[in-house]
Amino acid sequence: MLGTQTTHVRHIFQGLASLIIIITGIKLGSTLVIPLLLSALLALVANPLVSLLARLHVPRIFGIVLTLTGFVVFALFFLGNVAGTVQEFTAALPGYFQQLTETFQQTQVYLANKGIPVDFNTVIDSFNPSAMVGLLTNMIGKLGSTMSFTLLILIATVFMLLEAPVLPAKLRVALASPDHELQSMHRFLKSFNRYVALKTLISMITGMLVGTMLWAKGINFYVLWGLVAFLFNFIPNVGSIVAAIPGVLMTLLQFGYADATLIMAGYIAINVSIGNIIEPNVMGQGLGLSPLVVFLSLIFWGWLLGPVGMILSVPLTMFLKIMMESSDRWENVAILLGPKNDPRLR
Repeated sequence: MLGTQTTHVRHIFQGLASLIIIITGIKLGSTLVIPLLLSALLALVANPLVSLLARLHVPRIFGIVLTLTGFVVFALFFLGNVAGTVQEFTAALPGYFQQLTETFQQTQVYLANKGIPVDFNTVIDSFNPSAMVGLLTNMIGKLGSTMSFTLLILIATVFMLLEAPVLPAKLRVALASPDHELQSMHRFLKSFNRYVALKTLISMITGMLVGTMLWAKGINFYVLWGLVAFLFNFIPNVGSIVAAIPGVLMTLLQFGYADATLIMAGYIAINVSIGNIIEPNVMGQGLGLSPLVVFLSLIFWGWLLGPVGMILSVPLTMFLKIMMESSDRWENVAILLGPKNDPRLR
């Protein structure tokens, strides 16, 4: 009995040691891991389109080239428009900062006259334009560092897509219990494709609603704030909150507190209706993750892989959970990651 317990404890410590080594390796090798993850993501998204073209009797290599060319053209068009808008906003940022400083100072004087001593100097310092430009430059630098691997990403994606048709046959030979594990992989691919398609559609709707709301009010750079809402909606839990900050501040600078409060209410209405009503009903229980796990995965993958990890936090955690469910040793851990309405909890 004692020997069995000792063996069990030893296995636990061995598993934890292996996990720490793997996490450390990913952290140290994130420069290479991130492009490979993006390649896998692009391959998973592109494979259904390539398979559709193959069913239409288009040779697979030509289907791969057509699909990836379409992705690249769309990405260049999208990034080109974003870069132009960001450049205009950066040029206007010092003027907006001056307006923001004056607004906070007037608010401080008003509150002081009402007997409410408030010091906005810390808030004003946090909106230092040089610091904001530096942060923006740093983010663009990180994005550029990742994009410097564009050729590697595209080549790796091509090989992944070429390998996709024969991969199931190879796994049947290589895996100990291929039917069970291939079924788990198929379930992940189905959940992943559903998640990406629906999340992209819902994010586009969110961005369009935000952009239309700001356009109707006459807010400057409404296209940029709509794009920010679209992109940040891919980050679970906190993304929509962060995306609302620049639009509300811009409204405050242009029209004052009353209209800024109105726009904030509009943001809340959009995020609540989409994030808490439409999105759960459309996606259903497809994620199979509890809200707490989604939030913690956002923190963990963001720390491990940066902004790319935050965007991929849900798919990566979904993959780990489904793979754990296919293992007798890790099946109980997978239950901890699941939602509260998991049938196994009844």
